Amino acid sequence: MAKPLVEVIEFLKDFGFFDIVLPFLLIFAVTFAVLEKTEIFGKDKKNINSMIAFVMGLLFVTVPKVVSVVQEALPNIGVMLIVLMSFMILVGFFVSHKEGKHFFEEQSALKWIFIIVVLVGTTIIFLDALGWWENIWGGAENFWSSTLGVTIVFLAIIVGAILFIAKDKGGGNKSSE
Repeated sequence: MAKPLVEVIEFLKDFGFFDIVLPFLLIFAVTFAVLEKTEIFGKDKKNINSMIAFVMGLLFVTVPKVVSVVQEALPNIGVMLIVLMSFMILVGFFVSHKEGKHFFEEQSALKWIFIIVVLVGTTIIFLDALGWWENIWGGAENFWSSTLGVTIVFLAIIVGAILFIAKDKGGGNKSSE
C-alpha cells in the first residue's frame, strides 16, 4: 500500500515542482533580497526589484543544467551547515563567554577560519556539482606527487619555519635609539 505523503511527493516531482517551482522561488527570493538590501535602483523600489527578481528566476529555470547543479549542490551545503553548526554548538557548550561578548567575537581568528572553511567547502561543493572537481583534484594529485610539488611544499615549510623563528615576540628591543 502506497503512503499518501509519498504519493504527494511523486505527484510534485511529476508536476515539476522540484525542477521549476522551487528553483524559481529560490532565485526570486535571493535576488529580491539582494536588490532590496543593496538598494541598487533606489530606496522603496519594490516593484522594480520584484520585476527584476521575477525575470532572473524565470531565466534561471530555463537552463536545466544550472538547475541541476543547484539541486545537487544545495543538499551538500545543508549537510556542511549542519556539521559547522554542530561544531559551533559544541564550542559554545564547552567555552563560556563574557557578558555581552560572544566567543566568536572574542576569537576573531576562529571566526575567519570558519569563514574560510565555508568558502572553500562551498566552492568544492559547486565544483563537484558541475563535474569539474574530479578534473581539478586529479591534476592537483598528480602535481603534488611530482618532484616539483614536493619541492614547493619543502620550501614552504622551510620559509615558514624561518619566519616563525625570526618574528619578533613583542618583548624584544627593536632598535637602540
